[in-house]
Amino acid sequence: MNIRAGAFAGGVILAAAIAGVATSQQQPPSPVAASQVDLPRSRADNAAIAAAQKEPLTARLRGVLSQDPASQRVLSVADASPVPVLVPADPALLRTARIFTGDRHYMLVVQRGEQIIEIYGATKAFQSPIAPAAQPAPIRPPTAGTLTAARPAAPASTIARAGPRITAARVPPVAARAATQARAEGLTNVRTERTEYGVDVTFSRFGAAYNVSFICGGPAAAGCTEAEAVAFASSLQLIGGGAS
Repeated sequence: MNIRAGAFAGGVILAAAIAGVATSQQQPPSPVAASQVDLPRSRADNAAIAAAQKEPLTARLRGVLSQDPASQRVLSVADASPVPVLVPADPALLRTARIFTGDRHYMLVVQRGEQIIEIYGATKAFQSPIAPAAQPAPIRPPTAGTLTAARPAAPASTIARAGPRITAARVPPVAARAATQARAEGLTNVRTERTEYGVDVTFSRFGAAYNVSFICGGPAAAGCTEAEAVAFASSLQLIGGGAS
């Protein structure tokens, strides 16, 4: 091998080695990727948890769960959960309950007639780097084996455009009562969303983010309106979890 060929071969080997080192190094995260953050719990949240634990209905629900061998696991898992575990207030629904837990989240699944209701709670969320001042979007429950983030909420204000003045629509009485009850029970950031299978309700309570999904026969199925979904979410009771 002459000197020129040897120098060329050495250059190729050196370039390949540099490329291999570059590709083996971990790439930095995208500057626009959402980051996972912990949801902070305030003193007011801790006080609300302590008050909810002393409610008579909470003691009644825990008694129902402790006496039924089929639902004792729900109680034990809830007590060990770092997330405050909310469950339906109807003891009959708790007999069909199944609970699943993971890293700072839980999911409780119950059946009411032909409806499947999934209650998901988490103490973590995704924070968008594009709008750091906005409230983090709660991590949504797993769908088909994956964990995805909630879609960012629409901005609270939009640019006004010229056009005809439109009178604001009146809130139906049932929906207004449900919203009032939700605020009375300490629910904040309440949002509803129609889905292809029913309706979802997301809200904040006890310093955690929750999502309640109603899987019905269809969006127009009986007992599957947005007002009914909010009313159900307002009736959920704390049975355990949330230890700081």
